[in-house]
Amino acid sequence: MENIHQIQPGILSMGYMDSTQRSKKIYGAMLEPLCRRYDLTRNELDILLFLANNPGCDRAADIVSVRRIAKSHVSLSVGNLERRQLLIREYEEGDRRAAHLKLTEAAQPVIQEGQHLQKEFFTRMFDGLTRQELEQWGEVLTKICRNIDSMDI
Repeated sequence: MENIHQIQPGILSMGYMDSTQRSKKIYGAMLEPLCRRYDLTRNELDILLFLANNPGCDRAADIVSVRRIAKSHVSLSVGNLERRQLLIREYEEGDRRAAHLKLTEAAQPVIQEGQHLQKEFFTRMFDGLTRQELEQWGEVLTKICRNIDSMDI
């Protein structure tokens, strides 16, 4: 296997960094009208969509861990969503610390529109890729994420 240092890592890494930043900017721009329409912050919308898209990951700690949103921002956003009755907290019997976040019926229109926008974004982003290319991309991305997670800063 060819050594990565022989492949001009500056070009590869900058292309990756630039495309990642650009995709995040475009994704955010696609979601912004939805946030305005429902008077939600991006974190609030991200939390609603995370809970809808990840059944079983329904605690604030899951959101902090997986989405890497600061604990204080998750706490503030969950409180706001709860006040607006878009989600509720359900506690495990005997443990008030273990709150499970449950989406309410009132959150469904936001979630449906948000998931539609997510599908549109990813459909356009992966346009023209074969199933094999998508699988290879997933494998490479998993390795890159593992490498990033192992870095100390």
